[in-house]
Amino acid sequence: MYQRLERSHGNVLGYEITSKITEDEYKQLTDELRARITEHGSVRLLVRTQGFPTAELSALDDDLRFAKEHLSDIDRCAFVGDEKSVELLVKASDKVVSTRARHFAPEDEEDAWAWLEE
Repeated sequence: MYQRLERSHGNVLGYEITSKITEDEYKQLTDELRARITEHGSVRLLVRTQGFPTAELSALDDDLRFAKEHLSDIDRCAFVGDEKSVELLVKASDKVVSTRARHFAPEDEEDAWAWLEE
């Protein structure tokens, strides 16, 4: 399950992921991202999560398609959470994709928003 955060505005979007995302939820999320990319040219994302964000297996094909089409349209991505696995994912992604990603501890979420809004 996910929820868009109230602080989202323009091309800066924040989401809280509280459990596994269903295929329908993933479609809603990517439709919103595509619309914002079309409107603004790129987006900046904040993902607040407890644990590693996951999706139903049926959503993985959509995930790969979205990444192939729009990964370069995500300018920055801030992951907010305690999990070491999220921090490792961010470090690994820096080696593979052009999107600038950073990990922030939950108490540093305000810094994450500030980084996205620069």
